[in-house]
Amino acid sequence: MTQPVVPQLVMVGFFPAFIRALEEHLPPRSLTVVEDPGIYAKKPIAALEGSFRCLTEVRLAAYQQSGEAVGEIVRLHRETGVTGVLPGLEYAVEAAAEAAEALGLPGLGTGAARTLRDKIRLRETTTAAGMAAPAFRELASAEELAAFLARVPDRETVLKPANRQASLGVRFLPPGAPADEVTRAWRATTGADEGAQIADRPMTWRYLAEERLAGPEVSVEALVADGRLLFLNITAKTTADGPYPVELGHVLPAALPAATDAALRTGMEALAGAVGIGSGILCAEWILTGDGPVLVECAGRCPGDSLMELLALAWGGDFHHHLADLLRGELPVLPRTPARCAAIRFLHAPPGTVTGVEGVEEARELAGVRELAVTATPGQLVAGLHSSWDRLGHVIAVGATPDEALARAGAAAARVRVTVDPAGARAAPRA
Repeated sequence: MTQPVVPQLVMVGFFPAFIRALEEHLPPRSLTVVEDPGIYAKKPIAALEGSFRCLTEVRLAAYQQSGEAVGEIVRLHRETGVTGVLPGLEYAVEAAAEAAEALGLPGLGTGAARTLRDKIRLRETTTAAGMAAPAFRELASAEELAAFLARVPDRETVLKPANRQASLGVRFLPPGAPADEVTRAWRATTGADEGAQIADRPMTWRYLAEERLAGPEVSVEALVADGRLLFLNITAKTTADGPYPVELGHVLPAALPAATDAALRTGMEALAGAVGIGSGILCAEWILTGDGPVLVECAGRCPGDSLMELLALAWGGDFHHHLADLLRGELPVLPRTPARCAAIRFLHAPPGTVTGVEGVEEARELAGVRELAVTATPGQLVAGLHSSWDRLGHVIAVGATPDEALARAGAAAARVRVTVDPAGARAAPRA
């Protein structure tokens, strides 16, 4: 591999869209990516390394439940200097924060990163700080799950992994769920697989059950510097009905009553203080209950689901650039008011074998459509909708209002027809 020749910005976890966004912002050969060898062996990263002008090299060191990457970043700092450390992916958040702290660079902070990476620890931290939370319990068995359900028989329950990503393994259980359904749910959640997203080595996963809250779901995206909120956006979300709450669409900025907007801003300040956030980006999910917003979870890296692209379309600028500047110790110039609204709708199909995809070019020509991507191809096996990995593409559109942006995205998504032969459903693997 080519050796770095200038001080390096480091990204932990190879994220092509993030690197592509940094191309026009960084000097040539000024970005080093540290990737877990267990992931490098599964993804076509080697074929992409030469595609980016700003990328110097990809170094291999484990970061998924491992501190090996931290040592590699410290070595790189001794060789060329490191200007900042970015978490590229969810499983890289802890390593990026620990490396930044070791080098005296801006970051979330090691303790904050560990809290954000574990929903049980986050619940314990925020409730100790007096923030509202649903009833919850860490679980080690299906029997403990059954006991949690039995404690309040008329309560709907959410079962989820505490330290995974992308809605993987999350499912709802109805009040009075029978024993066989509880057992199946426990097996499905604890057996959830991410394929190429996770290294093939022993990992430790934690699980929890919690009361399902009633109300609309929103996310709040925020940039934080030394614990101070610099920027905040609120996104309205749509999730799938049924036992798997996969996200199907987003629109931002959300149109909310002034009191709700203020409560969410106050909640984000309380969250940053309770967790001890240093500097970085937050994406926090909230349920708007009748008693006010209640935190569901919070990530300490760039939000997924193309939300960074939606932020740029609505607010202007590029938030990948803003985050890179922030983690290099520079105070970014941030927008204060949005120029428009932006929305995304995700494509999906029932279980089976894809037989055709139609209407794509027609959908691209509709008013307001800015991006349309379809990952479904004829012959592909579809498992249905169990996590974010099961979605088959997306449509992004803009509009003058949230309703207009969402309607435009929905109209384009409806034009894309993914036909499926259900005969192949039994063979379809889950992501």
